[in-house]
Amino acid sequence: MFKFDKKQEVFDVAGVKFGGQPGQYPTVLVGTMFYNRHKIVTDEDKGLFDKAEADRLWQTMVDMSDVTGNPIVNQIVGETPEAIKNYIDWFVEIDDKAPFLIDSSAGDVRAAAAAYATEIGVADRAIYNSINASVHAEEIEAIKESDISSSIVLAFNATDPSVQGRIDILESGGTGQDKGMLDIAKDCGITKPLVDVAATPLGAGSGASIRNVIAVKGHFGLPVGGGYHNMASAWDWMKAYKKQYETREEKQAIYMPTDIGTNLVAQILGSNYLLFGPIENTDKVFPAAAMVDIMLGETAKELGLEIMDEEHPLNKLA
Repeated sequence: MFKFDKKQEVFDVAGVKFGGQPGQYPTVLVGTMFYNRHKIVTDEDKGLFDKAEADRLWQTMVDMSDVTGNPIVNQIVGETPEAIKNYIDWFVEIDDKAPFLIDSSAGDVRAAAAAYATEIGVADRAIYNSINASVHAEEIEAIKESDISSSIVLAFNATDPSVQGRIDILESGGTGQDKGMLDIAKDCGITKPLVDVAATPLGAGSGASIRNVIAVKGHFGLPVGGGYHNMASAWDWMKAYKKQYETREEKQAIYMPTDIGTNLVAQILGSNYLLFGPIENTDKVFPAAAMVDIMLGETAKELGLEIMDEEHPLNKLA
């Protein structure tokens, strides 16, 4: 627990603050919906889903945010342009303020979603996910033509997973890009870059992922986050270990501490946002994240920093 010498940027996306010194602002929690094999989706190509269950899942996140004070973002994943447009339509109808991530494994889907968010007037709430080393010229042009001003910028370096390698990909580029990811983001009109430290599996650079939280904030002063739960979900030992248990409930009881734990490790080092994975884990993640925020908030005050949000868990739950 510490404060950075480097000035820490704070970006406001639709009222949600990303960044600052550790403990000054509540950690932003990002839950994922419509992901691959999400049970509520009945047709992933057309974007058909159980709206009542989707409403319930999102409302659970809203309610937990009200309880703990942690701001929320919806990570909307789509497999086709039609699907992601349907998901966006649903979300902006039931929630008129929360930010949402535009996410897909396909660049053309992300590009279509950026254009659609601009078309329907919600680009100020949209966060592009992501500008990364595999981004193509057509996708870059689509972001430029959109009104989106915030994007996750991924620090994944396929040839060098070290801390320096991840800094290099942000600053200098590599793997087919002649510019660093942050420069590409700037060229696209992104004024609110949110760095993702690129969580990599245990034994394959996970330590560098966590160290990069400090490195990126210390070097650039930018908001930092990541999908840290992927470290646990990709852990081969855990996959094998769970098999000795018979029921899903038993397997989850064994697995979830590692899933949540990855987030808390990064959070205590200053991660500003957590892509915590399936929205179904909301009730488990929020109390744990709020607990760490209270610790960070207490430390921030001891270090002479001001708590910048009245809804901070330190004010609501301690």
